[in-house]
Amino acid sequence: MSTSSQKGEQSQSQNQLDLFKVTRIITLESSDGPRFDVTEPIAIQMGTVRSFLEENESSGDAAAGAWITVPLLNVSSSCLVQIIKYCTKHHQFKVKSAPEKDVKDYDSGLLEEWWSNDIIREVLLSANYLDMKDLLELTSKGIAERIQNKSPEFVRKYFGVVNDFTPEEEAKIRQEHSFAFEGIDQD
Repeated sequence: MSTSSQKGEQSQSQNQLDLFKVTRIITLESSDGPRFDVTEPIAIQMGTVRSFLEENESSGDAAAGAWITVPLLNVSSSCLVQIIKYCTKHHQFKVKSAPEKDVKDYDSGLLEEWWSNDIIREVLLSANYLDMKDLLELTSKGIAERIQNKSPEFVRKYFGVVNDFTPEEEAKIRQEHSFAFEGIDQD
């Protein structure tokens, strides 16, 4: 008969063993050519990659244990490095059953890094392409928080949107919706 402490020790031992479990290596090929080898638990966090693997396995194209390369046509190598870093850390958090605060602190720091390196928009687009709902939500919230209370000019410049209003049209909109322009941060 095992006690609850023995079960806890077994569970902890199993988690430690899972860290060293031999898994299949997946090669992710970025749009600009560089390839990155990752373990399957990291790769399958990306829905697009998971679907690719499932389709190839069900069609018999990939033998068990075969080396698989997944082309990611819409993800640059610089962005893929960041996404792999995110996936690796989140996998570690999951394996170690890390507190939610640790995850949020890590994500917050990562968002700041992406802002300072001006790649958050690219990560957002790549997260959408890769079908990574958690990362898409994280980057969307991060961008929403940054553009909150910003002027239309700031938002246009940030997203590369050309102002197609004439000066008269814009003045009319600002007059009709003056409440929307109250309390806007100066850029």
